[in-house]
Amino acid sequence: MPYSGGHVGEGIYFASQFVKSIMYVRPYHGMFEREDMIGFLFLVEVALGNEFYLTEHCSHISKAPDGYDSIVAKGRKESDPKRYMKMNFEGKEVVVPLGKPLNQKRWSHSVFEYNEYIIYKESQARIRYMVKFSFS
Repeated sequence: MPYSGGHVGEGIYFASQFVKSIMYVRPYHGMFEREDMIGFLFLVEVALGNEFYLTEHCSHISKAPDGYDSIVAKGRKESDPKRYMKMNFEGKEVVVPLGKPLNQKRWSHSVFEYNEYIIYKESQARIRYMVKFSFS
């Protein structure tokens, strides 16, 4: 399991905002298909199940609390839930956050800027797409 230690312990981290994910991507400086300064991100379907919300760092966590399947570190900014798109993948309803991040009054006290989604079981994630983009 590709655990990474972070502000919410040893889990697999995801973000719904590109601006958050891009912080963890470094440009590829060699030539790749005659391109330079490119990056890659994965678009992943994540089964969050019953979510436990956090607004403070808690780096000692190694699993979701009893009765929960994931942790959501609630950020001060997130896409407007009214703009979320519901899609159907293989008979399952999937929610896709869309739009620019907006300040979220309910979570204004959070130490996190953007939502972070943390799971502790690899089986809760399914890579759907790989996105290649240019830094230039």
